[in-house]
Amino acid sequence: MTGTWIRRWVNNLLRRIRMKKKILSIMLVAAMMGTMVAGCGSKEGKKEPGGDKNSITVLVESGSPAEALAKKTAASFEEETGCKVIIDAVAYTGMYDKLSTEIKAKQASHDVATMDVVWLTAFADAIEAINDADTSDFLPTLQDSGTVNGNLLGYPMWVNAKVLIYRKDLIPEDKVPTTWKEYQALAQELTTNDMYGTTVFGSGSDAVCSFLDFACQAGADGLVYDKDGNVNITDQAYIDALNFMVENANADYTPADSLSTASTESQELFTNGKVAMQLNWSHQYPAAVAALGADKVGCAPMIGGSVGIGATTGPWYECVMKNSKNKEMALKYTKFMYDHNADYMDLTLKIAGRTSVYEDAGKVEGNEHTTAVLDTLAAPQSQPRPMVSTWSQVEEVLTGVVESALGGADVKSTLESAKTKIESIGK
Repeated sequence: MTGTWIRRWVNNLLRRIRMKKKILSIMLVAAMMGTMVAGCGSKEGKKEPGGDKNSITVLVESGSPAEALAKKTAASFEEETGCKVIIDAVAYTGMYDKLSTEIKAKQASHDVATMDVVWLTAFADAIEAINDADTSDFLPTLQDSGTVNGNLLGYPMWVNAKVLIYRKDLIPEDKVPTTWKEYQALAQELTTNDMYGTTVFGSGSDAVCSFLDFACQAGADGLVYDKDGNVNITDQAYIDALNFMVENANADYTPADSLSTASTESQELFTNGKVAMQLNWSHQYPAAVAALGADKVGCAPMIGGSVGIGATTGPWYECVMKNSKNKEMALKYTKFMYDHNADYMDLTLKIAGRTSVYEDAGKVEGNEHTTAVLDTLAAPQSQPRPMVSTWSQVEEVLTGVVESALGGADVKSTLESAKTKIESIGK
């Protein structure tokens, strides 16, 4: 009995072992098949960047008018062309790096990209030229600022320039300043214990743009670089511009914290009734009207220096990437968006890129800033920032120039030092 039981026990054990081996083998085969299926599926399903002919991917700045209008018009473009618009919204600080990375990798993750004008030179070789575009309705300066090495690199979406925004309940129309002297005199006159006459932008890129605005007005011929490509910031126009900023910052008609003041801070002071006038970006006008009422806010073209009105511009362009695998549709999209440029006036900032759009908008109450921008951009001294690939480094030097001068450094020596630094950076 004992021997029989042992034999049965051994046989059962062997059967269980054989069954487990069989099950394990089946599981291994199934796993291998699963891996093969998954591998084949991922390879077949993977889309090359920009490779879907039924869609295009558009890079926009998150929270910008570009994102708002791209979303608003996407369905219309798809209905018109059968092409879906995929919107990739990225914060401004990350857009440059994202574009740079994909360009270096020679992969067009984006078919269309919205670009700040100061990036165009850096990415020029990766952008498809649109030299056959009709530029007759571009706002003044926008064809030049969008052209690199003879190639127009995109359609303008919008442009911004600084204009004079003022309290029209305090400043009669016949006293609106048009020159530096008038501006300073009125700022002094309007200053009270509760209100400053004006502000000075001494912080960041807004400070640099103000410095260049005043350099335009003082006669700068080419911003930072002259027509021959030489650094020209030690010219008299820049000395006068920087001295003008220092005079205003040191005067009792401006807040003492100019080094902490830029567009947003100035606008806050204005809408809170602490400042009587400001030289701020044009989109701040509609916002000021909304805050204070149309009866209290007016605007006028930028003031003029020794050679008249002048300002530097901040346009954005819609560009087609050269490595796009759906380039024909991408080109159609940029033209489609240019045709819809008037729709930007329905958005919060109320800025656009076409002359006709600004002219039509200026006929509507509340859009007076568009007329002020047209007059400012039409002035011969208005000009774009330099088209150099090293602009971010140059701007950093110029930020230091303004901060140093407003902090008490000698203007001429500060500009001479900056010239040496910019020359070492190169273009």
